[in-house]
Amino acid sequence: MAPLPVFTGNSDFPKLREGGFLYVDKSRFISEVLARNAEVQLYPRPRRFGKTLSMSMLQTFLEIGPDRSALFSDLAVWSDSRARAHFQKHAVIFLSFRGVKGSDWAETRDGLRRVLWRELARLEPLWSGPGVSANLVENLRAVKAGTTNEQGVLVELTAALYAATGQRVVVLIDEYDGPILHAWSAGTFDQVAGWFRTFLTEGLKDNPALFRGVLTGVLRVAKESMFSGLNNVQVYSLLDRKTELFGFTEAEVDALLRQYGREGEAEEIRRWYNGYRFGDSTVYNPWSILHVLAEPGEPLKPYWLGTAGRNDLVRELLLKNGDLQPEITTLLEGGTIECRVDENVVLRDMNPTDVWSLLLFSGYLKAVDHRQEGSRLWARVAIPNAEVASIWRDTFVMWLEQAGGSVAPLHQALLGGNAEKVQELLQKLLILHVSSHDVAHTQAEAFYHAFVLGLLVTLEKTHRVRSNREDGLGRADVQIIPKTPGQPGVVLEFKKQKGKGSLATHAAAALRQISTKGYCTELEAAGAAPIQKMGISFAGKEIVVKGAKRGL
Repeated sequence: MAPLPVFTGNSDFPKLREGGFLYVDKSRFISEVLARNAEVQLYPRPRRFGKTLSMSMLQTFLEIGPDRSALFSDLAVWSDSRARAHFQKHAVIFLSFRGVKGSDWAETRDGLRRVLWRELARLEPLWSGPGVSANLVENLRAVKAGTTNEQGVLVELTAALYAATGQRVVVLIDEYDGPILHAWSAGTFDQVAGWFRTFLTEGLKDNPALFRGVLTGVLRVAKESMFSGLNNVQVYSLLDRKTELFGFTEAEVDALLRQYGREGEAEEIRRWYNGYRFGDSTVYNPWSILHVLAEPGEPLKPYWLGTAGRNDLVRELLLKNGDLQPEITTLLEGGTIECRVDENVVLRDMNPTDVWSLLLFSGYLKAVDHRQEGSRLWARVAIPNAEVASIWRDTFVMWLEQAGGSVAPLHQALLGGNAEKVQELLQKLLILHVSSHDVAHTQAEAFYHAFVLGLLVTLEKTHRVRSNREDGLGRADVQIIPKTPGQPGVVLEFKKQKGKGSLATHAAAALRQISTKGYCTELEAAGAAPIQKMGISFAGKEIVVKGAKRGL
């Protein structure tokens, strides 16, 4: 039998099933939502991991309407008698806030209202019918017409639907955090967060007409921002040690590759797209796997690039904090770092280390393992796979270029041994992107070290960038080691100006230290030719670079 056609980018469950397209059975999600006692459930996962499709499936299974049994009869949920008891028994409110983005509060509020108005119109045959009080119908019509405040609409709409059907109502809210994250960068955070706080609390807290509320998003926004009055939300984080309901498992991908005759590519596909850890499961990004299946014969590439969503939070934290650059280099080298993880993102009071939590929950990192120490959660994180590593490199370069110019000339000057040009370019970057406060403290040498490392991350395509590695009789500050013998390599040593002596004198001392301490040993073993040696001295935002080749 020929494999089913692959429909990429589709999140409409009935369209997928009725069209005879490939569908990987994720109907256990329905069983889990119904079996769990939590009335309101939140499932934060990265974008493009099938959340919207699962919500569409849940709506199709539970919603009153024409018989849909043919869409489920061959899926796992159909053998679950407890779930079947709810098949097409409930009115379902389905709200997706994915596309709500406004440049100001008025535009954002219009977008939020349009989402509500569309759903009110879709459900009007139920809420305006027999059994619903005239007062409720009048209030809902006023909301639909835009003549009254919409924040309390959920409690009134669920009450009307309960009265109309005799069954408690299901509320599905997809991408609930999308408008909040956009508001952070648009400067409308307080208004948008306040709107959602009231909207969610009134609709989902102590609502007698509610059967289940299910929310999806990328992050769990902290209680003080969104859930301060909503303490009945049960969060199922990607760190929970439970069977994973989103993404493709190893077994599912192996079965798909056999079905589509792609078994011979399994190892390379695994290198590119697996590596995520959700719960106890190794998980593949389904968006990428479906595109691989849909494009036989095409080279593997980062399909997730451009779909993971712009993350202004991550961008700002990375660019503002030079002391994060050594960790970035470690990650790009394939290593792991340990960091504190906060599952509740406090958008109002972000600090530099919050970037790791954001990267983890957005899908740019995976948790290799994690542990709880009192109230604190710690994780050892890494870049999941080759696809995401390529996004890291390309995105970081783009951000640096947006901030003040390409780093390619700096790389060329370093590898070419042009100390004068290196000095000129580093000086320019320091003036543009570094505050006087950053370079004034006692740990300024570590700051410069980290700042330069951050500018070198994209050299990892051709070189290994190493920091504070033992070599010869000490530790070289930075080594740029070619992956191919015969290519140039670089050793950098930093010195802060202390006491007497000019910057030039300190730079010359740093250059001598490279030779006297034998910091070129590892580069020689790697076949680097030539080996560029550079001593860099600094005071405040002024620097001097002295250079020489091996042996000079």
